[in-house]
Amino acid sequence: MTRRSLTSSIVFALMAGAALVVTARTALPGRVPVRVTVPLVVEGNRPYVDVTLRRANGTERIARFLVDSGGGGFLLTEPLARDLGLTWGKTSKEEGAEFATPSVIPQASIGVFPLALTPERVLVLVGETNVVPKAAPGHADGLLPGHILAKYHVVFDYPRAEFTIALPHMLTPEGEAMKMPVSRTGFPRTEIQIDGRTYGMLVDTGASFTMVSEVLLKALGAAHPDWPRVPGGAGEAATLGGTTLETMTLPGATWGTIALPSFGIVSQREGTFEKYMSGMMTAPIIGSLAGNVLKQFRVELDYPNQKLYLRR
Repeated sequence: MTRRSLTSSIVFALMAGAALVVTARTALPGRVPVRVTVPLVVEGNRPYVDVTLRRANGTERIARFLVDSGGGGFLLTEPLARDLGLTWGKTSKEEGAEFATPSVIPQASIGVFPLALTPERVLVLVGETNVVPKAAPGHADGLLPGHILAKYHVVFDYPRAEFTIALPHMLTPEGEAMKMPVSRTGFPRTEIQIDGRTYGMLVDTGASFTMVSEVLLKALGAAHPDWPRVPGGAGEAATLGGTTLETMTLPGATWGTIALPSFGIVSQREGTFEKYMSGMMTAPIIGSLAGNVLKQFRVELDYPNQKLYLRR
């Protein structure tokens, strides 16, 4: 979840129906594959894949996309949208970002695997050349969000640098199985144990660093004053973008039955997760589990069956 993808969750609802949307062909010519595996590029704890987009004249453009399970809209930077020949009318502004709904939705695929886009949730980032926060390494011309991933069975194999996307029921799961309730917005939920207590978390591939409410970080700090804690975003946490209150290093945690070694968390304003994000989840959450933890694993998200499979 980046600041822009969080904002897009608000904007797509406001702009739905605001423009006449025409959908291009929903599948590439020829036989539709049931799965595909492509290279996964991980930079600054964020995962990227190449997405193929088709222009109106039939030519193709390959663009780098951030894969964000916590993202709200299928986002295109303005240069990419213009290169595809897209046009748009009225724009909407939210939290300093300007969005527009293109009048025609381009066809998109990962390799030869066609993506089923939701027209009203395709947005152009007007005036922007990169969906990645300025403080972060890496560049992406677009963002592939959770509501699209939620139609499929996907695997982020961080150690092997591979990304797999498949139609439902076409993959044999691997690893430790956990429940993963998926909300109507496409956001997957998991639980981790910190200091003997269980907390609900968004599985957030688009964020570089694990986030929690300031309420939780302060409580952990009060109970464990020896746990390292500094103001603002320290080290990798600085790549998050947006506002970061504090950074803390946990001695460890547990995800399912898997022990997590020491890792960092940062705090966000009270209510960001407890109120706003929890309202888009199946149950309350206190934070989001992000790239600094996920990158250790093969993370398999079986959205149709609402199961997560984890393997080192």
